[in-house]
Amino acid sequence: MTKNRILLIGLLLSISINLFFVGGIAYRVANFDDERFGRPLPPNVGWVVRDLEESRRSELEPQLRESFTEIFPIRREMMTAQRQVNDLMSAQPFDANALNVAFASLREANIRYQALSHDQTSDILGLLSEEERQAALEFVQRRGPRDGRDGFRGRDGGPGFRRPGGPDGQRSPPSPPPTDANQ
Repeated sequence: MTKNRILLIGLLLSISINLFFVGGIAYRVANFDDERFGRPLPPNVGWVVRDLEESRRSELEPQLRESFTEIFPIRREMMTAQRQVNDLMSAQPFDANALNVAFASLREANIRYQALSHDQTSDILGLLSEEERQAALEFVQRRGPRDGRDGFRGRDGGPGFRRPGGPDGQRSPPSPPPTDANQ
């Protein structure tokens, strides 16, 4: 192959790859309202209806959006307080008093968030049938990842996470009871 032919093939390949990614981005922007791209449910009460039929979730959407609108300012305040705590933990010079004040602020925001979240959860559960409430209960009682993902923050056995017992996650057999040498 000549040098020009190789250069032309490389240029066409580069243009093709770029067009592919530009098309993907354009598709995502055009379909941003699609449930797959946004957060479909408010994080504080979304778990209650996650396992319900799509039509039922649509019926409850106004209440879910209202709960999100109501709790979002407290959630934002809680995240801001957490950032302040994080900043103070690594600040030089270290100021324990300022950190304690920031912890108190975080705790207060967290308590308000939990109280409102619990009230909203009760309200949403009150709108559900017995079977739907049972589905919510089963969701809470499930062990392990609940949304199809394999854990988060490396807890899938990847680097930085050590399962109980050993690297393979298996616990070592129990040690025999100590023996008394005087018997």
